[in-house]
Amino acid sequence: MSGDQPWVPLTDVGAPLVPETAATPAPPNTFRSSHPATTAPLRVVTYNVQYAPDPDAIASTITSDPQLASAGLILIQEIEAYPDEGESRASKIAAALGMGYLYVPARLKGTGSHGLAILSSFPITNVEKMDLPDSGHKTQHRIAVSADIDVNGNLLHVIDVHLDTELAAAERVAQLHPAVIDAPPATMVAGDFNMAWVQFATGGVPVLTGSGASDQAPIIDSYMRALSFDTPAAESGPTEHMFGVEQRLDAFYSRDLDVTFGAVERVGPSDHWPMWLDVTF
Repeated sequence: MSGDQPWVPLTDVGAPLVPETAATPAPPNTFRSSHPATTAPLRVVTYNVQYAPDPDAIASTITSDPQLASAGLILIQEIEAYPDEGESRASKIAAALGMGYLYVPARLKGTGSHGLAILSSFPITNVEKMDLPDSGHKTQHRIAVSADIDVNGNLLHVIDVHLDTELAAAERVAQLHPAVIDAPPATMVAGDFNMAWVQFATGGVPVLTGSGASDQAPIIDSYMRALSFDTPAAESGPTEHMFGVEQRLDAFYSRDLDVTFGAVERVGPSDHWPMWLDVTF
């Protein structure tokens, strides 16, 4: 793996991977006025949107599901932005939901970029980006994004993560490690950890296996528990479906927070399903 990199304030991130932010929520739209974000508790969603080629479909997935509609914070992975679309996909989803947002590119892709987003009904502050270690074989560059969410005077520190696919268990821990090792005591880590039941054959060809020894999810759970994080989504069941195979790739990890796990909602156009939990302050 390449070396660990520090957290960098968003204001220090320059071209060509320029972040986009409207971190203060916009005035409520019709949807948000009729479906206010809950604060007691705060509902948090994590959702890999598989590029979000149709932002309206992603927004509709959230607005039409009663468990997702009241979310005040949504951590998004695998979203893209292209100049010829006029607005970024993150901004379109945020506008439909009446939420503020930030979009942080991880890498260039064609004429646009690919990265992470945070949507919030509450102010987003102290945003930082981290370039995660890359493996020495075929890889796509990955990042983590951290931020403080000011929920009516209660600060919730969150870290949004999307790990690479073609990693052995030890490499996956090494890629995650710098993003979480120095996290503040009260922190929520969420995202797509790509903890598949997979081994990689010559040439990086993924081979699904039925052997529990190949399941990386318990290994990542164990590592996070060693850092005093709770694993509220450990029994969530599958969060991703592709080619007839269902796997638990996404997760929540919380430390020094009062959380209640909700469910995986089997809805939406992505190959991942959105998952939610509640945080009580």
